[in-house]
Amino acid sequence: MSYAAKAGISHRSPVTDLGFLIPANVYDGVSCINKFGRNPNIAIGVEEEIWDGSVAYTFPATALMTKLNTTADIVGMRGETVEIQGLDGNWELVTQNVVLDASNTTTLVTLETPLIRCFRMKFMSSVVGSSSITLVNDGDTALYANIEPGNNQTQMAIYTVPKYHVAYLTNYYAHVNPGTNLDPTSMPISLWATDNANGHARQLKHVVGLVSGGVQHNFYPYLRFTQQTDIFMSAQPVGKAADVTAGFDLVIVDSRVYGGEQ
Repeated sequence: MSYAAKAGISHRSPVTDLGFLIPANVYDGVSCINKFGRNPNIAIGVEEEIWDGSVAYTFPATALMTKLNTTADIVGMRGETVEIQGLDGNWELVTQNVVLDASNTTTLVTLETPLIRCFRMKFMSSVVGSSSITLVNDGDTALYANIEPGNNQTQMAIYTVPKYHVAYLTNYYAHVNPGTNLDPTSMPISLWATDNANGHARQLKHVVGLVSGGVQHNFYPYLRFTQQTDIFMSAQPVGKAADVTAGFDLVIVDSRVYGGEQ
């Protein structure tokens, strides 16, 4: 039974705030996700996506995300579980639990379902990680997601619309975090989308200039993105490196429930 049903909430409820009703699972086939990310050190003059890898992100063309480990052995994390949310090779939504090696957490363990996309990992334990948890390819030569020490989940302003779904972006935000030698003279913050289903190159959907403080941009009507579309944010500092936080909110509709064109 959903939380909404337990709480006595239905389509006839006097509550009208969709920001409450959607996450309360009142509407079948409609969900939401808050995507948030941080890149603590974006290199001068280099465009990087807002994620905790702190390098330009690579979107693989096939399901190359297959292994998980930590960069240093953590005794308290041996045998502990990491939840991974992403898309399989058919671009369908998959949430899976992966158990770290019980003897040495640096040992690569294999995902049950290889992924073509990952947009969130969470450490499902009371232990606070003291080393990065990394999602990589078979050869451990490409990084696709990582949980930084102390965070216990990824920080990725990156999302890919699952197959059979449509996503509506309601807003995005960005903030420049102050730090020594992390104060660029100019910096565009960009919102991008790549329609993989139709083989398109990435398209710029919005851009703001930001060198200090923060900004939030609301869309109304909402931006609509079809299945297999990568949605992500990037920054490109000039003059000095930058520490940037950014994210966006999505309402996601299952077209198998509501029908309509993808």
